Amino acid sequence: MARRTALRLFYLVLLPLLPLAVGPTAAHAQDTTAALLEGRVVDAETGDPLPQANLRIADTYQGTITNVDGQYTLALDSLPATVVVRYVGYESARRRITADKESRQVFRLAPSTVQMDEVQVTGSGNPGETIMRRVIENKQAWWPALKRYSVEAYNRFTLANDTAIVAVAESQTTAFWDAERGTREVVRSQRGTANLQGIAESALPAAATVLNLYEDNVGVFGNQMVGVTHPDALDYYDFTLDTTRAIDGRQAFRIEVEPANRLSSTFRGTVTVLDSAYALLEAQLRPTPSLSTSRVLKEVDITFEQQFSNFGGPYWLPVDFRARRDLDVQLSTLISLSDIRIRQVSRLNEYQINEPLPDSLYGADGETDEVAVRADSTVGIPALSSAQPDSLGGGPFVPYSQDEQTAYEQIDSTDTVQNAFDPGGLYGWLQDLGLVEEGGISFGGDADETAASDTTDGAGDEATASFVDVEGGLPILRFNRVEGGHVGLRLDLGVGPLAVTGRGGYNTGPSGSTQWSYGGDATLPLGDNTTLSAGYHYGIEPRYRARSRIAPLWARLSNSLWTLAGAPDYFDYFGNERLHVSVRHAFSSPNLGLALRLRNERHFSVAKSTDYNALGRSVTQPVNPAVGDGWLRSVALTATLGDGGLLGVLPINRLQGSVEHSDPGLAASDFDFTRVEAVADARIETFFQRRFRPNALDLRIDAGASFGALPLQRFGVIEASPQPYTPFGALRTLDDRPYQGEHHVALFWEHNFRTVPFELLGWQAPVEQDIELLLHGGHGRTWIDDGTEQRLQRRGTAVQRADGFHHEVGLSVNGLLEDTLRLDLTKRLDASGLSVGVSLLRFW
Repeated sequence: MARRTALRLFYLVLLPLLPLAVGPTAAHAQDTTAALLEGRVVDAETGDPLPQANLRIADTYQGTITNVDGQYTLALDSLPATVVVRYVGYESARRRITADKESRQVFRLAPSTVQMDEVQVTGSGNPGETIMRRVIENKQAWWPALKRYSVEAYNRFTLANDTAIVAVAESQTTAFWDAERGTREVVRSQRGTANLQGIAESALPAAATVLNLYEDNVGVFGNQMVGVTHPDALDYYDFTLDTTRAIDGRQAFRIEVEPANRLSSTFRGTVTVLDSAYALLEAQLRPTPSLSTSRVLKEVDITFEQQFSNFGGPYWLPVDFRARRDLDVQLSTLISLSDIRIRQVSRLNEYQINEPLPDSLYGADGETDEVAVRADSTVGIPALSSAQPDSLGGGPFVPYSQDEQTAYEQIDSTDTVQNAFDPGGLYGWLQDLGLVEEGGISFGGDADETAASDTTDGAGDEATASFVDVEGGLPILRFNRVEGGHVGLRLDLGVGPLAVTGRGGYNTGPSGSTQWSYGGDATLPLGDNTTLSAGYHYGIEPRYRARSRIAPLWARLSNSLWTLAGAPDYFDYFGNERLHVSVRHAFSSPNLGLALRLRNERHFSVAKSTDYNALGRSVTQPVNPAVGDGWLRSVALTATLGDGGLLGVLPINRLQGSVEHSDPGLAASDFDFTRVEAVADARIETFFQRRFRPNALDLRIDAGASFGALPLQRFGVIEASPQPYTPFGALRTLDDRPYQGEHHVALFWEHNFRTVPFELLGWQAPVEQDIELLLHGGHGRTWIDDGTEQRLQRRGTAVQRADGFHHEVGLSVNGLLEDTLRLDLTKRLDASGLSVGVSLLRFW
């Protein structure tokens, strides 16, 4: 279980943080090796190692680079062979390797310098700008002719925390790049430290994580950074000639790179340009402070280094890539992780330029279009073992550092990634006290806890380590005015492909059978994209959803805390004994999900049982309205088009529609109605679109209508803003009760200016704290038919509805107090009052 959690963390948290951009990829694996050359490259005068020195077999595109200690390994397909060693600022070395020479060779390079007064640059003005103008012009001449290429790619990630290496993962791939179709890879071999044994179950990309710093646009954490050779780079950068170095008797200009505008998505650092060819030899760059990342990353420190070489004709392509990424991950003050340090070293060689690429890698004839796939069975992926860390198949690679070698020898399967990044904050404190297990406390109830929660369910987890897998035993805690205190337990089981969840709980408030709740769900995959699920539940649950509150868990948690503090309970409740069967299918193109659900439910009214609050305040909670008792048998169809995203973190562009029908004539239901709902979410990027989190306008339209006699427990709602939680999709000036009705329509909008206003003012403190400014608004109303309203009045049931349209606009400051506080200043336009609210638990 711990191993599975570690792999989940590695794949879902760490790898997505690595930029997925390139231009890599790959020739064919070496079939034979006549000799394996190894040794060091050092300074001839001092003996100091020369890291990332470039070794090449003369008259071929085969080569490698040295590691941080100047060590290398290089496979020679045939003998004799001539090895050329290059390092900027040093005279290159050539050595003939024959069968009678030792396999260990040390190359000692002599420094070569060129004085500044020898620099000859034609043109006027800033010489650094003049040189880079020539580089850009030359690139524009040859880049359009680069249609495709392949390259052999080796990649190694070293993951560490504050104190030690946690894991090492490696792969060698044959990678393919097409100017129009992008990058694909075939993984020929891969391995990792013993705590990543499951890594061989999927394809670990290598070249797909390599940036090409020669490109016009360079993707870094989702930001489209302006490359130093972009056609408009002179508008974004200040280039200053720093000094010159020499390589093989030719001048190499070292140029300082600085952004011209602090708001632009750019780099700073240095590049080295080869005289006469006006091509990049190397780049050492780091993103400017304008780099925008997820709010989860509180601090990001990144450095990229890359060398380039000529590969036939005018083409200059990467031969390596080195990256250092130091990440401070903090979900909020409640949950934080140890600092994450990722080191990447990549080697690219054996380019084949503008040769035909296999169409099968790009989805032709129904074949795969995945970014990375495993090789055919003729090239096996070796078992992972700490005993033989050098046994990666497919040829030599960049040697390990001493720390990496030690990690391979000492890390075993019990040294989980999860243990190395134990959470801190409140969550970590609860874990230290033993109140939180691996899965955490569940503040809430059933995954399908509202009668209207017909959103898509998960399709299961990765394959379990054994046929029967037990995970959970997690407590369920909540409080409200009907159940009182609820204490329950959830247990998750995996029996082969079948996923089973059981829940049970005790309520302190009511008497009789509703003191207890129980039920469970079972999900069975019927195919790659189809699942069958069934479930039973008996107990008390909210009768309307909290769609805008990210997840039911947070809705129930915030409401429990608020009710315990003496505020009005946000939800209304009803008793429900339900049995449901669902079939769900997901289409990949278009991104469409369909869910068909059959329900058989017995609804009954429940009464308020307590006015208790932990502060001892004299508070009377509102009466819980009665519902229409009876059997509700219905069929519901839900269609979801687009991605789910997560507001404030990932873009949301989604349309979801649902229809539910209950008919006494078809299923002996006590209710006769048809209800339709539609929710549309969209994010429109406005300013600074190159950033991972550009200025953006979020929109949500939520509408519903019904036909027939819709029962109260199926009413649609426009959500209110119960303090202390004010999510997007709720009316902030509405009191603690939502608008309800048989028909509803609402529009919510929010424009996030991010930190740009503070950046324009030059006020760095709020920028460093990632404090954002937002302008937002909400508009909506509900309708209740006259006949329905009369029925509710006869029953003595009162619900809040909007007699006219509700309009409001507001300004918010988000990210105060370590991202858990949001201050709202919102005015209701159809009223004279001004509402000021504080929103807690605003993680994103």
